Amino acid sequence: MRNTMRLQLFLLLLSTFCLAPAGAQARFDAANAQAVITELGQKAAAEPGIPGLSIAVLQKGGDEPVTAAFGTACVENGTPMTPETRFKIASVTKVFTAALVHRLIEEGKVAYDTPIERFFPGFPNGRGITVRNLLEHSSGIVDMLSLPAVRENMTRIWSPEVLIAMAGEQPLLFRPGTQQAYSNTGFLMLAVICERIAGQTYGDLVRGMFVERLGMKSLVAGDDKTIVPHLSCGYATGSDGGLSLPMMASLAVAKGTGNLEAAPRDVVRLVNLDRVLKKNVFDTAELEPLVLPGGWKAPPGKAESNVRISQLDGCELFVIGSPKITLVGKLGSFPGFGTAYFYDRQTKIAVVVSVNNERAISRAITLGADILRALRGEGPGATAPARPSGAR
Repeated sequence: MRNTMRLQLFLLLLSTFCLAPAGAQARFDAANAQAVITELGQKAAAEPGIPGLSIAVLQKGGDEPVTAAFGTACVENGTPMTPETRFKIASVTKVFTAALVHRLIEEGKVAYDTPIERFFPGFPNGRGITVRNLLEHSSGIVDMLSLPAVRENMTRIWSPEVLIAMAGEQPLLFRPGTQQAYSNTGFLMLAVICERIAGQTYGDLVRGMFVERLGMKSLVAGDDKTIVPHLSCGYATGSDGGLSLPMMASLAVAKGTGNLEAAPRDVVRLVNLDRVLKKNVFDTAELEPLVLPGGWKAPPGKAESNVRISQLDGCELFVIGSPKITLVGKLGSFPGFGTAYFYDRQTKIAVVVSVNNERAISRAITLGADILRALRGEGPGATAPARPSGAR
């Protein structure tokens, strides 16, 4: 009898381990996710200075994002915000550009250590600056948006060749590979590199990899001229605390660095980058500030809403508290708009929060982190965490 009981207990334990293996991904509960983003989104949308916001959540491997939208897309005519509303996603564009570069690396058409002189002959120090330096913001090349001529005329559509040449006329901020300094110029150069290798425009490359292969139907490359259906209006906060129109700025000038427009329900599909790449940096990047070969360690970033940010390989590391949560993703801010993309490795869930007030980006950050905490079963709006897949 004792042997029989022991055998039954052994089989029970064995079946439990087989059904719920260590590290198993939690089952995504769409109904719970909908409740979470609705509750937390409504609270955020009711705050001053947020005309409208849109949220999307998707777990890696999934195809149907959970979405919610609140408020107004265009205040002037009372257009409501919907999940189909597009936003200027600004520097979240850099994730798309980096993914295009990573695909070329996997195809053997370029390497991390390829000098940029190959693509920009005569660029100062081009032999000592690599593709990796551009991806990691460790090139030392001045940010094109800091150039006096650009700052004095933000609406001018500067050509990539002119912008790159202007940046090359400035001394490097530091020896390549020894420090980090955020450089939009670097990602403009990466976009041009992709075009020259592939023989296609940046917009065509984006369509081929993301619209056609990952189903991002709303994704377009902005050019300042084309009418984009369902595009939200953008706002700023005036000196009196009310809404005002933002500074005018060219979108086309930010090719590869900040020119994409999309609905959050499509941006969140970045969680499935492994469908088009062998290496998905969101799953493989170290969850530590970048350390360069010479030993220089990236600082944790400035404190803003208790957020620490560090630049990685085409994305960013975030440590947000409290309670502390470590995420990878990207922030984007363009006159009138703000977008936060976060991916939580613990749950394999990504969230995108877009707002149509550039000053509300900090709220998009905290909202995105709160949503992922709640889906972990932590923090405001949380329910019990999902059981591992296969558990009964």
